[in-house]
Amino acid sequence: AVVSTQSTGEPVAYSHFRYDMDHDDDVLYCYEIQTEQRMRRKGLGKFMMKVLELMMIKSDLLKIMLTVFKHNEGASKFFKDVLKYEIDETCPYDTVYEQFDYEILSRFNTKEKKKREEKESKADEVTAE
Repeated sequence: AVVSTQSTGEPVAYSHFRYDMDHDDDVLYCYEIQTEQRMRRKGLGKFMMKVLELMMIKSDLLKIMLTVFKHNEGASKFFKDVLKYEIDETCPYDTVYEQFDYEILSRFNTKEKKKREEKESKADEVTAE
């Protein structure tokens, strides 16, 4: 967990994350990020997410993922508009039979994605010969 403290030692924010596999993709999954109300809109949450993204990149993982509740408009805007996360391909879609109260968001490690696509392309060329 990433923890940030004030000079008093009082925790003001934390994140719970894990290196994981999700549908055959190696990911850093952010299960939770919280900041004290008084500490919001000061860049701390963005900084913490950028640290997690850096950990994903340094670990050569394909993407970072998280789940956000649809009713949490502030968090949804933060991840989609500020951090440019997109709805993940594994996110379930609402139907007339089933509605979901959450979305799965992700952001690719573009360098790693490109490297894997090139490797896959070369493998396809070899098998086509």
